[in-house]
Amino acid sequence: MTPLEGPWAALLALLILLGATIHLLLRRRPERTRRLGLLILAVSNAAMWAVFTADRVQHPEFAFPWSQNWPLHFCTIVTYGLPFAVWFGSGSRGRRFWRAVRALMVFPGSLAGTLALVSPAAIYEGQPVWSLSTLFYVVHGLNAVIPTLLVSLGVFRPRITDALLSILWFFALAIAVLPITLLARTIVDPAANYMYLFGPEDAEILVMLWNLMPIPVVYELPLLILIAPVFVIMWAVQVGVRRIASLAHGADVTATA
Repeated sequence: MTPLEGPWAALLALLILLGATIHLLLRRRPERTRRLGLLILAVSNAAMWAVFTADRVQHPEFAFPWSQNWPLHFCTIVTYGLPFAVWFGSGSRGRRFWRAVRALMVFPGSLAGTLALVSPAAIYEGQPVWSLSTLFYVVHGLNAVIPTLLVSLGVFRPRITDALLSILWFFALAIAVLPITLLARTIVDPAANYMYLFGPEDAEILVMLWNLMPIPVVYELPLLILIAPVFVIMWAVQVGVRRIASLAHGADVTATA
């Protein structure tokens, strides 16, 4: 399994097909049914990540120690946060909080999943297709598919302000993780590096930023500016997709009538 090669392309096509199929199956269902369908998919995704992580930790040859892989890396936070994001927040209570959570999943979360799918760390490349290592690609792919379905099915209708504010929510999350990382580095493992605050670890865009300013934590700050136009483009694409979906749904209703 190597990015841009045959098996990887086939997996990408299957993920896109899965997303399109789930959208078609759920688009006319009541909102609770749509959220339940997404919940099942999100819980399954979290379970696959747990299986993958347990397998890696148990095999020393992967150099995947548990002390460096608590569920505090951003993609892992997204994986375990998605079940809550798709299920909660439909009522008035805590609506602002859940809107912020969903914006974090839809914008930074789906972007991070896509980047990991396209450009994984070297240890995930060249592994056998029919092995648990492939779950790395499946989980990160679903980290992009599930938030897209959240929008396409109308469970979450992001505004451009959600796209921009998600940058602040990402920054707030990094600040919240920082003291835990410092504690882990002091007491448990000096190589703990959650959300890559203390080094890029082969993430290409972070390597570029680190080369410009090799200062832990601070080196990621330019990222907050760089991703703003990306999120605006993502929001514009989502608006277009929603409108196309609405037109298609209207055509279906007319044909049925």
